[in-house]
Amino acid sequence: MSSEGYAALPSTEEVPWKRLSAKAPLAALVPLSATIGRMLLTALLPTYFAGERGLPTVLWIIMVGIAGILLAAGLYEVATLSYRVVGAQLEIRSGVFTRSSRFIEAARVQNTEVLQPFVSKLLGLVEVKVETASGGKADGHLRGLTPEDAQALIHALQSVRGEGAAVLLPGESSPEERVLSEARLGDLLLYGATALGVGVLAVVLSALHEITETFHKLLLPWMETHWEVMAAPGMGWLAATVAALAGLFGLWLVSGARAVLRFHGFRLVDTGTHLRAVGGLITRRQVTVRRVRIQQVVLDEPLLRRALGFGSVEVETAGVRTGKEASERAELLIPVVPTARMPELLREFVPDLPGAIGSLPLRPAHPKALLRARIRAVGLSVLVAAPATWFWGGWGALAWGLLPAQLLGAWFDWRFQGWFITDTLVVVRQGFWRRRTTVVQRARIQSVRARQGPLERGYGIGHVRIDVAGSHVVLPSVGWAEAQSLIDQLPGRRPARRVRPVPDATPLQQVP
Repeated sequence: MSSEGYAALPSTEEVPWKRLSAKAPLAALVPLSATIGRMLLTALLPTYFAGERGLPTVLWIIMVGIAGILLAAGLYEVATLSYRVVGAQLEIRSGVFTRSSRFIEAARVQNTEVLQPFVSKLLGLVEVKVETASGGKADGHLRGLTPEDAQALIHALQSVRGEGAAVLLPGESSPEERVLSEARLGDLLLYGATALGVGVLAVVLSALHEITETFHKLLLPWMETHWEVMAAPGMGWLAATVAALAGLFGLWLVSGARAVLRFHGFRLVDTGTHLRAVGGLITRRQVTVRRVRIQQVVLDEPLLRRALGFGSVEVETAGVRTGKEASERAELLIPVVPTARMPELLREFVPDLPGAIGSLPLRPAHPKALLRARIRAVGLSVLVAAPATWFWGGWGALAWGLLPAQLLGAWFDWRFQGWFITDTLVVVRQGFWRRRTTVVQRARIQSVRARQGPLERGYGIGHVRIDVAGSHVVLPSVGWAEAQSLIDQLPGRRPARRVRPVPDATPLQQVP
């Protein structure tokens, strides 16, 4: 929990403020420049419509001046930022034009993240992010700490919470820690090759476009020389196959490179009260999560990865960052976990789970939910195939082949959905092509909502949405009466908090 605009509680001893390292502005130069560059990128779009003339010189001067002012202000803020731990609070003072003071209660800290980008590593510095349950970006981001100051800060926050875990930085290890999971280079390449998303496709297509535009003069002679061979009768299928394989290889290459950059040397260890994950090639990232703060665990098992015998595990606490994809929100993301080891690893995160996930008596989705899924599948197929047939005739009519595929997929998704409730947990399994099994701590549930769509109202069914801090999960469709009963049933009893004794004080005089 953080707040601004309130004065710190008085302390018996004045604690001095600490500054970042003198080299902190150098470490912040690259990330600040990248941030400012993204902000001003939209200003460069008119150059595409300005023809050969480009932008006027005056606009270039204004843009460069704004970028320089923003960069100077950011570097000055880093150079003047100060912090200290007083009592049970972390205080951070920063700002150039607007002075701000943040107060973060140590008891509210969900996890700490230690980063060491390439430039910071060269300078011998690290970054520390302190996250609470507020969501969004980190409440406290100290960029440019020496390793000693970073260890002292994390140790001070842990001491307030009564935790005595050893404070380690990326690359360090302790003989007492227990290794729970590791990722080898081959595993990461396989993980990347099976994670072909829209973002990767966009990167590859953009790269191919730029290469074609830049080197078309070099490619054109080769194309003129070999075009007759490629265009010969019976060779068209070969050209299409080669192009498809080249594109697929490009996707695999980019996705595999991203996985290696993010998770190289990944290692998840148990320190007793905390879980610590370290990984990354250029930017070394270490996340420390308190076991007692875990609110949700997700097993991500797409069909291709299940066939290859592995999946991924996402661990979230109340400090989850909202507004991103699930894999980015998770505090701990274990990229490669063999299917045979998933029950063992899941029990490390959720000791209350009664048996393996595959052996739980999951309740299926309501039978009428299948009819609803089929109607949606038919509607989606018609929405795609009808315009395709209108514009491309016979070739577009091939899109009607989506209809049986969509109906089959709807049946598989309905068939393999399920849910199960214990005294302390809620288990939800969804999807077949990308199966995701979510385990939620009932004590961490923030709210429960039952909803009915137009089709659901006609069939007398509904769905239940469970909200936790920064995330949510939806149960498979159930009868409407049961959905309403789950609203009061699902929230679990929260553990009682210890109440600190309040010192005797003179009662306030009432004002008449």
